[in-house]
Amino acid sequence: MSDLVQVETFKDKVSNIRSAETTKVMADKLLSLPADENYMTTIGPFISALRENGQAHIADVFTGSKEDLLADDDYQLLSDKLEILRSRLDPDCSIVTSLQSKRVFTRSDAERIGARKNPNEKVGKLIEILLRKSQSSFACFIAELKDHDQGHIRYILGRIENESPPISEEKLNILRRRRPDILRSMESKHTPFTSELLGRGIFSDVDMKRVEEMGQVHYKRNEQILDILARKSQLHLEMFISALVETGQEHVAKLFEDITISGRLHAEAGDACTQDAEALLEPVLARDFGDAESQVSRGLRDVGMTVAGVDKGCIRVWFKFLTSETLDALERGELDKLFKGIYCGLFPAVKNLASVRIEIRETEFRRCRHIIGERNALMKPEHQKALELAAEEIAKKLTVDEDLLKGLSLCAYRQDAILNQPTGEGKAKVLMEVMARRPDCEFQPLLNCLRETRQNDAARYITNGKNIN
Repeated sequence: MSDLVQVETFKDKVSNIRSAETTKVMADKLLSLPADENYMTTIGPFISALRENGQAHIADVFTGSKEDLLADDDYQLLSDKLEILRSRLDPDCSIVTSLQSKRVFTRSDAERIGARKNPNEKVGKLIEILLRKSQSSFACFIAELKDHDQGHIRYILGRIENESPPISEEKLNILRRRRPDILRSMESKHTPFTSELLGRGIFSDVDMKRVEEMGQVHYKRNEQILDILARKSQLHLEMFISALVETGQEHVAKLFEDITISGRLHAEAGDACTQDAEALLEPVLARDFGDAESQVSRGLRDVGMTVAGVDKGCIRVWFKFLTSETLDALERGELDKLFKGIYCGLFPAVKNLASVRIEIRETEFRRCRHIIGERNALMKPEHQKALELAAEEIAKKLTVDEDLLKGLSLCAYRQDAILNQPTGEGKAKVLMEVMARRPDCEFQPLLNCLRETRQNDAARYITNGKNIN
């Protein structure tokens, strides 16, 4: 627009164009600028301005060529995939800068994208701008996706070429539900975890720079890591979980694993119509379970289920969940309430349908309880809080050395991170930070080690919150 102001014939009309309420109205007004056939004063300068501002494909139309206009199929593809692209494409992975350097985007384009408030809005603006670019610009965008660790977006757009798909909706739901626990338990400072992410190609150099920009606050670093991960592929997620295990964070890796529990749906009715009701319910359940926004799917998410399914024949149903709290809800009969409320009275042809209930055997509950019990529990919030307070209040009075650490289940990397601190207070603070993110089963051994090294007052403070004299 600034270039058009420099053209004598156009300068008085630009302010009117800028005041347009929508992009379409603005485009219509722009195209009406060269209203006469005087090439030197209107058409020529207008075409030059187009070429100098990333719109050469539009300038070519004025000279009779439409070869580089964005193909209708690709335009429709980007439009149709906009919603999923908004949540899966990472606009901060430096792809905008690269597209600017390759003259796909202008500096103005990049500034308009960067001015958006959040990643979803940035992607929305990016796609909006890309829709008005050329076919060669679109091809460059597709190529840059691969170079910026966004191959899953190529998968979404049908340019598969052995790319891994994006993280499944089921796994994203787990990531959302487990986010608070992951944020408080994942160790990204005093382990080689971030080095593993970089070395395995899970994160790029740009990704790591974004993490390091968060400073040394665990919560902020972990938030950034999860935000970046959510816009990666399924393969990246699998490698991420593997990196957690490799760096001694199995208790955090387990947070990504759901548990499957199975049962049988019973439609209870009079007049021998139970089988008819179940035959009618089976395809309806299959449809509703497959629709993430159905009433039953939303209800299951509220109970804590991540996904559900139904098998043909007798109505055997299965559900995936994450926590003992969800298992408690199942034992209280929350599923029966949900299914009865939704499906009773759904079929007028089946009279006297009194109840729809889910039968889950006691052996199935015991099996799931056993799986949960075998997992190393996260550090309890009250224990974590006690360790954090100890780091602030009594670190100066603690003695942290090899004798203390040898009784703890800490890897060599963590021990080095603790012992390499220049001061005794620093050693104590890092020890408490590290232990606050270990499994809860390691809390008591820490207290034992403190007592064995004659630091009973410290153990008492962490246990009861009593100050050291």
